Amino acid sequence: MQKRMLVSSWTGTVLAACSLLFLAGGCGGDKAEEARKHFEMGVQYFQDQKMDDALAELQEAVRLDPKLLDARYNLGGVYQLAKAYSQAIEQYEAILRLDPSYPRIHTAFANVYYELGLTAWGRAVKLDRVRFWFPDTLRELPYEDRAGLLKLVDQYLVEIRADTVDAETVSKLSQAYFILAAEEYEKAVQADAADTSAQLYLGLTYSEQGYRDRAMAQYEILKKLSPNTAELLLAMLTQKDREKERREESKKGGG
Repeated sequence: MQKRMLVSSWTGTVLAACSLLFLAGGCGGDKAEEARKHFEMGVQYFQDQKMDDALAELQEAVRLDPKLLDARYNLGGVYQLAKAYSQAIEQYEAILRLDPSYPRIHTAFANVYYELGLTAWGRAVKLDRVRFWFPDTLRELPYEDRAGLLKLVDQYLVEIRADTVDAETVSKLSQAYFILAAEEYEKAVQADAADTSAQLYLGLTYSEQGYRDRAMAQYEILKKLSPNTAELLLAMLTQKDREKERREESKKGGG
């Protein structure tokens, strides 16, 4: 468990860095210009690691100019760092409505769902590590489309609040989040095949779902795009394989 948590901590750090792409932007008018100044101050505060000030400045930028998408994007990233995931998703959804082709928006969405999936998975393992240490690839969640999957997530959250030790439902929740993450990463790589971050985390998401063949296919793609990133993915997949082998040996030995 210790090794796995170290990996999760590392992935969270990389995800946060990938989400926070501070870009210059703005439009004409006094209010828009004021919004741009608050946006730039937010960027500076973030770089100085003054997160409360960064949050306040980016919120003000969005209030003054709701169409300043770079401010929304970075505000979503700050919310994500603070684990305020619903607020992050709210900002990303607003961007998607205003500009469906905004760069890396699907990667940003996917990063949030991936982190939520890891969090739920960790909770399921804590409740029952024998059953839920590795994903159940045979499980089929009862939904027909994305809207149905999001409703299923809400249903699981309600059930978990009513029964906080229901490991089965927590595990299902983790898989629902990973499905959402995979869908968003797939959209991201369709929009930009050179997005190595999306390619990497698509592989990791497939692995979390138990689809090792798909994860290895991502490794082959990454070898052409970024050999170092490919080796990172392979190392993480290999670590997971070793963990599985150790647990299987432990079961055989009665441990």
